[in-house]
Order: sequence, then C-alpha cells, then structure tokens
Amino acid sequence: MTLDLSSLFHATIGFDDIAKILNNFANSKQANAYPPYNISKIDNFTYRISIALAGFEAKDIDIILEKDILTIKSSGKKKNINGNFLYNGIAFRAFEKKFQLAENIKIKEAALRNGLLDINLLKIKPKEIKKEIINIIEK
Repeated sequence: MTLDLSSLFHATIGFDDIAKILNNFANSKQANAYPPYNISKIDNFTYRISIALAGFEAKDIDIILEKDILTIKSSGKKKNINGNFLYNGIAFRAFEKKFQLAENIKIKEAALRNGLLDINLLKIKPKEIKKEIINIIEK
C-alpha cells in the first residue's frame, strides 16, 4: 500500500523535505524492530530516545548527527563463546536506527546506563521571524 500525500502540498512552498519524510514514513516497513526503543516527552522542551542495548558497551555504539538525521548504529558485538548456555537469547547483532529530527531539535547528551542508551534531545525556541514588506517594482 502506498500513500500519496502530494495533494497536501499544492499550496506550500519549500516544504519538499516534509513531504519526503511523510512519504518515507508512510511507506516504510517496520520489519526491523531490533533493538527496541521508546521516545518520550519529558517536558515542553525535552525529549528522550531510549534504546534497549543489553550487553553493549559505549565503545560498541556510534551516534552520528548529520543534516538533522540522527543515526545510532553498531557493527554488533561478538558473543562470549566460552559460556555454557542452556538458552542464549540476548542479541548482540549489528543494527542501525535512524531518526529524522526537526531543525530546532539539538542533542543535549547521551548516556548508557543499565542496558539502556538514553539520548536526551532539547527543543530550541525558534528565532522570531519579523514581518517583511515587499516593494513592487513597476517596469
């Protein structure tokens, strides 16, 4: 199923990225749910992405912000093959998660505690845009 949102953007100019983001989100397949994550709103200016990464260490994880795209990835971690497991269900496999951030969202900090990677995001108040009067030139 594809969702065509083009009719929403006939009266807008400069919002091409929003159309692309909405289309990508609507058409994306949520097949890769690993690792599980939560997104929470702490207050009006603070958000948190929490990703469950049991067994991972900070050195195993890369967090990259490029052009408002936050990428959290890992090439995985080698399992302890010396263990005598009766059941081995903790995954240390490679992953990549991407989040599209608004222009006014900045990363405040990232911390790995008790198997949870918490990335705190701060919403910056946008600059006030002043009214501009455009003069018409007669030719």
